[in-house]
Amino acid sequence: MHRVLAAVGRNIKCCLPLQDGKRQPPIPPKQLIDVYTDLDKLSNSVVDLIEQNRLDEAEAVCRRLLAEYPDQIDGLNRLAWVYEPHGEKEKAAESYGKAADFAKTMPSFDQESVNWYLSQVKHIKSGDKKKNQSTYDNIRVRM
Repeated sequence: MHRVLAAVGRNIKCCLPLQDGKRQPPIPPKQLIDVYTDLDKLSNSVVDLIEQNRLDEAEAVCRRLLAEYPDQIDGLNRLAWVYEPHGEKEKAAESYGKAADFAKTMPSFDQESVNWYLSQVKHIKSGDKKKNQSTYDNIRVRM
């Protein structure tokens, strides 16, 4: 999901004097409007499929994300989410590692995000079930 400003049309007058000497009422402040792109919808559908335990379908959507949006992290991140409940811990760790590497190359990701992905690799490899479970439990929170 992306947030964009609701734009005021350029032909709308703002606080200009009217012929009778009164001023137009001010235009309300710009508001943020949620805009869901095709990427967002596809990415979020993976989470829905995971919650419905339709893991094979979720993996297929991840593959589509990777093919259609190679410049976005969603495919790598969501693929790790699919592998974890599937019991494929090594693949999950590998996907988180790739996501961390991707995040390091993109200026829109801060070090905290990179560290989060790296921490998931560490937790999976350590076999810490409690911390691994929290990864899946917090999926919706991080979206």
